[in-house]
Amino acid sequence: MKKFNTAIVGLGGQGIITMGTVMKNAALSSDLQDVSGSERRGGAQREGYVETFVKYIFYENESEMKDPRKSMHSPMIESGGADALISLEPLETLRGVRYINKNSIVIFNETPYIPITVRMGQTAYPEISFIFSELKKITNNIFSYDFDAISVENFSSLTQKNIIALGALFAKADIPIDVFVIENLLKEGKGAENNLKAFNLGLKL
Repeated sequence: MKKFNTAIVGLGGQGIITMGTVMKNAALSSDLQDVSGSERRGGAQREGYVETFVKYIFYENESEMKDPRKSMHSPMIESGGADALISLEPLETLRGVRYINKNSIVIFNETPYIPITVRMGQTAYPEISFIFSELKKITNNIFSYDFDAISVENFSSLTQKNIIALGALFAKADIPIDVFVIENLLKEGKGAENNLKAFNLGLKL
């Protein structure tokens, strides 16, 4: 049995829940895979903190699948239990630090959303270099990209940055799900052409 836990964090409106949904649906397409997860979406309508967990379990044989205890696991990711952390906002990456360990992969967006307290001069927004230094206290597997800029350059909007980030995850992390499974899911629904392009842009990062 193999496991892979992903924590995705960011702000409401950035497509955090959508990323988690795509990843969960990918697991449901295989007989040898199981998935669980949870979401915190209280801030989704007001640009507040949003997070979603995706927990994959990969069964290697039929006996593992038939084990009555196979579903006895929490949908939450414990402290230090994430194999990968994706963040679509730099400061929120620090909020997600509690989920990573020395082997975790961290992928974060470099474009900040400036909080009202910073705009009012009550506090300062941390430099990207500071975020890197804090992450490096735990892991060296850190990748940052300007997903906003890549999305605007290729789609003239910010709506594809989450799918670009999803592609980057599959490029950098050893997730035992074939890329074509994700691509087949993205072919369905509105914006399929742009979603496929965005995912493949992320794969090339």
